[in-house]
Amino acid sequence: MSTVRWSALEAALPLNELPAFHRAFLKLHRPELAVETLPLRWVQQYVSQTLHLLAQAGKARAVEGDFELEADCIPPPYRP
Repeated sequence: MSTVRWSALEAALPLNELPAFHRAFLKLHRPELAVETLPLRWVQQYVSQTLHLLAQAGKARAVEGDFELEADCIPPPYRP
């Protein structure tokens, strides 16, 4: 399975699209959260927490302060 480097994915997106990307990521992995109503600061915290949870579950791995994720962990519209 192919992997995606989190920082490379974020860097490829225009800055104004990052909040939508982060919310889509959380909708995929944390559907219990009402991400559309969360302040952006909380969204960022949940994204970080979720990346660590995915690493614990073996769907991602920490690499030099970054994460590599399986491609299916990325919301479909944002998959490379």
